Amino acid sequence: CSKSPRAPGHQSNMQYAMAAPMTANSMSSVFQHPCISVQQTKRGCLQECLGCEARNEYKVFAGHVEQGQPRAEGIPQIAHLLEESSCPKRFCCGEMRSFTIPLTLGDKDGEVLLEYTKPWSCPICIHIHTDNGTIDCPCCCCLPKLHTKLPNGTFLGSSEYYCDMFCFVPKFRVRDQNGTPVYRISPDTCCGNCCVLPQCGGAGSKCLYIPFYIRDHSTSQKLDGAMPGTRAEIRKVWSGFKKECCTTADNFQVVFPQGSTPEMRANLLGANLLIDFTFFEQHN
Repeated sequence: CSKSPRAPGHQSNMQYAMAAPMTANSMSSVFQHPCISVQQTKRGCLQECLGCEARNEYKVFAGHVEQGQPRAEGIPQIAHLLEESSCPKRFCCGEMRSFTIPLTLGDKDGEVLLEYTKPWSCPICIHIHTDNGTIDCPCCCCLPKLHTKLPNGTFLGSSEYYCDMFCFVPKFRVRDQNGTPVYRISPDTCCGNCCVLPQCGGAGSKCLYIPFYIRDHSTSQKLDGAMPGTRAEIRKVWSGFKKECCTTADNFQVVFPQGSTPEMRANLLGANLLIDFTFFEQHN
């Protein structure tokens, strides 16, 4: 007798159901917090001076971080991220390269909880050099995306840069394990949605900064944060004079949306990595 057809995503859902008991506690230990701090490690002085493209490395801490607050004051690190890619890829291909970034519990030697993978892509802008400077021309095909997977290959979702009629405003879309768009991440805009609207910083922070608000994908409305009195957002925060002036390493604050699941929070962490890689590192 013939077998009845299965709905798309049935196999991945079954795999996730089997893997869930093994990962639920570990996922909760990282993503149970309403917000996290993602801090990129500093490269060596020689690498910075020579412009070498080193592997991206991040430390993840729990809780809200005030502007400029250091994270070496006995606050435990909950996760670690270290890019896996070859030197020729980083040197020759730059932002177009593919890579894998495992998320390990605690430090870099901890248990692998998730894997973020980026396939080959075009850059978000093509740089055209002229006699009067460089012109950034937006690219709207083969744009960067990041997949979130369990170590056994089970797909949890993805984040992606996307282009629309307002091509000079950076926008990211976050999908769940079935490929359904759930969140849109973008800054506020002005001039008829054609330009990014920066905000003024407070004491001890950058003069101007661009918060990437996490929005409902259907309505584009900003979502409330899981921490009372906040908006859900991904924000680059001031990391201190020495780190800001002498390195290209960045610090980020991620405030998760109220009611978001651990799986979608894992995808939002991936969106943070993609925002840093495509936007801040290329526009430093």
